Amino acid sequence: MALGSLNTLVQSTAMNAMIVARRLFAPLYTSTAADILRMRSALPAVKTLEANKSCTPIDIRSTLNRVQTCDNHFGYQAISKVPPLVFAWSQSSDCVRQLNRDKVPDERLPLASAETPMITAIDFINENVNGHMGLIHGGMTTIIAHSTMSLLAAANAHGSVARSLNMDYRKPIRTGHFVKIHAWLYHQQDNELKAAVHFYDLDNTMLVEATSNISIS
Repeated sequence: MALGSLNTLVQSTAMNAMIVARRLFAPLYTSTAADILRMRSALPAVKTLEANKSCTPIDIRSTLNRVQTCDNHFGYQAISKVPPLVFAWSQSSDCVRQLNRDKVPDERLPLASAETPMITAIDFINENVNGHMGLIHGGMTTIIAHSTMSLLAAANAHGSVARSLNMDYRKPIRTGHFVKIHAWLYHQQDNELKAAVHFYDLDNTMLVEATSNISIS
């Protein structure tokens, strides 16, 4: 077979596979806000959080309004029309039980003295955000980490918030259609905070981690 014919065959096969995949997963590619909310509310991870008396749902907008300025990227959520579902934890001991403990060194455990030592977010990932359903590329991973730690800072501060993110380059991560994010404070000295974030799939497999230095003024 000529090379040109082979290339055409490969391209045609790939295109057909994409068409079949889009037809098979059409409900998720064309999900409305109501569809996403219905799918999310049925998740065991969400039911577990809702039943846990140590955490409570929080409103993103009202929490961010506590600070004068706060660099956040929750605007990308306008694509799916559904902001992440976010819970705030009140006790650091309860936070530790939620984390993959062997991945958290002692010096990075949730801060007991913080007003809100940790937040947990359940976020919907689809092809509109990153080009591939259930796949988060490195840039989107950074955006979600920035957003979640900004919200964590806002839950613990009044004033202006500035952050720096420390994240090793990672290849795209596969999450299924939802991802769970834990972000917590582990150090505070005056107006300087340190935070960490872990991404999990819904089987509680840790996918990526990052830390952040946060300044409050």
